Amino acid sequence: MSVMTAAELNFTNPNPDQPQWLALAQAVWNSLYSRLDTVCNGGLRWQTYSVESGYNYKNSIANGCFFNIGARLAVYTGNSSYANHAESIWDWITSVGLINEQYYIYDGATTVSNCTAITEQQFSYNAGVWLLGAATMYNYVSFKGPLHA
Repeated sequence: MSVMTAAELNFTNPNPDQPQWLALAQAVWNSLYSRLDTVCNGGLRWQTYSVESGYNYKNSIANGCFFNIGARLAVYTGNSSYANHAESIWDWITSVGLINEQYYIYDGATTVSNCTAITEQQFSYNAGVWLLGAATMYNYVSFKGPLHA
């Protein structure tokens, strides 16, 4: 279970001297946010460090997790900056073609080609993370604010 899910389901927080579920979810989001770069005009790389295999790859799951947690934090907290970043990452991933007009979600693209060489493999976990994020953004836009705060 994710820390965001624990916050959403109102699980008992850890001891007061430990980070709470919401703070942990926000820390994950902040970590992902800090990794956004301008290569391919945005998005997250699959790997964090340049020495790792896959560093030159931007993929749907890394960006989908950022989209998903941003949407969920927007609904949970009512903070529109999370929603704005979720919308921006949606715009980016569709602009490079990792989500196409038929909503096929492709695995990723290499930064070596400025993200023009798309790996068109599809995986259900990519669809799942983007679908949950999109449904959550729908709730955010429809209900304008926190559902659980």
